[in-house]
Amino acid sequence: MPRRKDRGARQAAKARSGLWDYIVQTLKVAEKPSWDEVWNSFKVTVTGFLIVGIIGFLFQLAALYLVGG
Repeated sequence: MPRRKDRGARQAAKARSGLWDYIVQTLKVAEKPSWDEVWNSFKVTVTGFLIVGIIGFLFQLAALYLVGG
């Protein structure tokens, strides 16, 4: 009868093997994004930063007027 440590080590090795197979499979089907996809991602990211920045600025502005600083 195998000891618990041996069984745990085998399960961990099997999990690592499964993870490695998943990584290899993902890299095989992955492809380089086109310039349009990169540009759209950039525009969405910059727009998000601007929206969050504007909201933060408005909160700071409101706090400044409410406190009277």
